[in-house]
Amino acid sequence: MLHSHKLRSFAVLASALFILDSCQKDAIDPALEIDNARARTKTKLTAVQQLGKQIFFDARLSEPMGVQSCASCHAPQVGFSGFGDIPTGGAAAAQGFKRGFVAGIGEGAIVGAFGNRKPPTAAYSNLVPVMTFDAADNAFVGGLFWDGRATGARLGSTAAEQALGPFLADKEQNHPGPAAVLAKLKNNRAYIALWQAAYGTTNIDISNDLAISQNYDRVGLAIAEYEASTEVSPFSSKIDAVLAGRASLTADENAGMQLFLGAADCGGCHTQSGGKIKRIVVGEAFTGHDYDNIGLPKNPDNPGSNVAPDLGLGGFLATSNNPAWSAQAAANNGKFRTPTLRNVGKAQRFMHNGVLRSLEEVVHFYNTRDVPGAGFNGRPWGAPDYPATMNVDGAVGNLGLTLAQEAQIVAFLRTLDDGYTGPVQ
Repeated sequence: MLHSHKLRSFAVLASALFILDSCQKDAIDPALEIDNARARTKTKLTAVQQLGKQIFFDARLSEPMGVQSCASCHAPQVGFSGFGDIPTGGAAAAQGFKRGFVAGIGEGAIVGAFGNRKPPTAAYSNLVPVMTFDAADNAFVGGLFWDGRATGARLGSTAAEQALGPFLADKEQNHPGPAAVLAKLKNNRAYIALWQAAYGTTNIDISNDLAISQNYDRVGLAIAEYEASTEVSPFSSKIDAVLAGRASLTADENAGMQLFLGAADCGGCHTQSGGKIKRIVVGEAFTGHDYDNIGLPKNPDNPGSNVAPDLGLGGFLATSNNPAWSAQAAANNGKFRTPTLRNVGKAQRFMHNGVLRSLEEVVHFYNTRDVPGAGFNGRPWGAPDYPATMNVDGAVGNLGLTLAQEAQIVAFLRTLDDGYTGPVQ
């Protein structure tokens, strides 16, 4: 290994030059550049996190090059999730983007390439455990992507396994294989310096399948380390300040929290305790990491496939090599992972398919899904996409909340957004 003072100095200089070069070549989406620059001044990152950050924001890591990075779909200003609607294709450039969004669904590196699920937040992904089957609750827990297919079993990190997927997805960053991603790093002197600082070698080996696999895994692990950093997962919301005794909730926020934990039973799925303990703990993930079918309708504006129901977790389980898991596919069709509610107030579309357009609409859906004639802003609730496994236990559908109570829940949910700068005690 090389640890000379000169090489360390070169690594720092090369990293700085790379950041400047990235901005000049639009490697970082212009709309993200200011946020990224501001974030650099806040936190001292480890060498692995620095490598992960550069990869996360580098739009050259797509095919064609220069149009899509991880941050294109997991943008800091919307809580490291996706946007609602941005002009697509060539029209996106007029607003400073290389690719757009339609109804919460992101456009891939290829113009007009759309999947059918919205990007979930990449923040706090380090809190998501490896997928297991909880026999006591007869439920799957853990795993990333909306359907849980990044189980974390291979690398011990769901975030790392998830980070590797978009580079190879034809409707996302569109590389033909891991070697193509690594070749771009290998042929960039700044990345070689960052790699050496992170992993102790300047050799990004792509000479054989084993080396490619090992080094590609390092890419995912570096991104996961960056996502775990305080730049992405800072625990800086108002509720964190309250838990630390540095701030107080308003009357409406407190009433919303009591409803969240009580009558509305949001905490049954959106706290680590699963609502068994009627309180919120320090470092709360605001998810139980489980899967549910809450009866969401299709998103009629989804530019991806709307032909068949999205089977979610069941669709993944059907492909599993574990016969005990594949046998449970049908029972889990239409179920999707319960995401963290951290930064939910920054999101622009909601749910796995982007069908709901505001936080107010989300809360109203939970409250009135089963109420005849109910809907939001003149739009009635559509039929559930996959009714066979829909949650009918009373936690969703007809909660009997007033509009004022819905507003209080929304007020509380907005205390979960990072970046709180209000009064402290």
